[in-house]
Amino acid sequence: MLLSNIFSTTAALLLLLGKPQAKAVFAHYMVGTVNKDHAQTDIDNAIAIGLDGFILNIGDPTASYVSKTLKNLFDYASGKNFKMYVSMDLAASGAACTAGRSCCNGPTDYKSIFSEYLGNPSYYLGSNGEPMISTYTAGGFSNTTWNTWKSSLNSKMYFVPMFDETNGYYDSVSGWWSEWGDLVDGLFSWEAAWPVVGDGSSPDCGSLSPDMPVMSGASNNDKSYMIALSTLQYKDAYGTNLYRPGQLNLPIRMNNILGSASEIDFVEIITWNDGPESHYIGNVWTESSDTSIMYCSPQANYPHTAWQPLVTSFINAYKANNSMAPPSGATAIGSMWYKTILQGASCSGATQPNGWSTGTDSLSWAVVLPSGSSGMKVRLTSNGSVISTVSVNSGLNFGSPTGVQAGPQMLQLVNSAGTVVMTATG
Repeated sequence: MLLSNIFSTTAALLLLLGKPQAKAVFAHYMVGTVNKDHAQTDIDNAIAIGLDGFILNIGDPTASYVSKTLKNLFDYASGKNFKMYVSMDLAASGAACTAGRSCCNGPTDYKSIFSEYLGNPSYYLGSNGEPMISTYTAGGFSNTTWNTWKSSLNSKMYFVPMFDETNGYYDSVSGWWSEWGDLVDGLFSWEAAWPVVGDGSSPDCGSLSPDMPVMSGASNNDKSYMIALSTLQYKDAYGTNLYRPGQLNLPIRMNNILGSASEIDFVEIITWNDGPESHYIGNVWTESSDTSIMYCSPQANYPHTAWQPLVTSFINAYKANNSMAPPSGATAIGSMWYKTILQGASCSGATQPNGWSTGTDSLSWAVVLPSGSSGMKVRLTSNGSVISTVSVNSGLNFGSPTGVQAGPQMLQLVNSAGTVVMTATG
């Protein structure tokens, strides 16, 4: 409790002095059934990567597993340099309401959660010294409803919602700010994390163009901005079957975020554990929500943890306003990724996802080299055939050569003498 009081006072003092809050990077965490040991593992893993905390996505706040999982997470985070805050998933709570659950009142259904956790020492505080709260969608509720909800909590919050489905949001029109501006302390744009469904144009992959008008509007209105960072999005779940390309979305967007780092207050990585959407970088546990169970067994064969060293390098660069580099003393870090189903495959009885044609038979990779590196090359091999050899330099390098064949895939980092110094296989 003493640490919490000190933090609140310091945050308020910094605000009065006009100093910005330190940048922070969070991972979007789907709150399902997570036992105590797995909650602890998630937090330990996230700390090791360099994350500042989890954004706790809660769909149906009345579900019995919610209170148990929150307790497991907050109990273990106590005393650690790791914070969390709640994101009200009003799309999920609305779906639960339609299915007969009692969560039909939008943000007011989360009152008991906020009563219990907003004062927790491990709850993240915004630059105004108040607990940060986010959302997934506005849930179709009006600004009047939202202002009434905020008043019910005495406006004691740092509110950074994801309202990007509201009219005029992505154009940051004056009418949007007139309607919503007084409600929010910052903005977050979920859909900007990927190209739009069906858009396979390489210039749009990883682009910040959807974010830029919103970032500008936020800055002009003295609001913060939280940007989304993700890999791909493939889901045949939540009533949707779609694919948004993930060949180079992650490294390109990393580069672009670093180029605008001074204008970005927070980064939200989508996601830590959303198995049904395929963009998890952490753990998807077998006891998790029903829709995730089918994804747990494949995760044993297709883990996404190889992205984590890239995330660590990105976090360090973002906070230092610098270029990406491997940890001190490391020769390099990197990973490769690809989809195992080729574009020409025929799957009997299966429905192709919306946007499937934007996929490519490519072997995507990213490698980070330290300052002063020279003479290094990356060699990509698919099913025994070399499909690409390219020179790489200091900082973040990436590529996505086509020509992938069914069979084993391999990335090799080769030095100037032709010696293989690092290898990734899959």
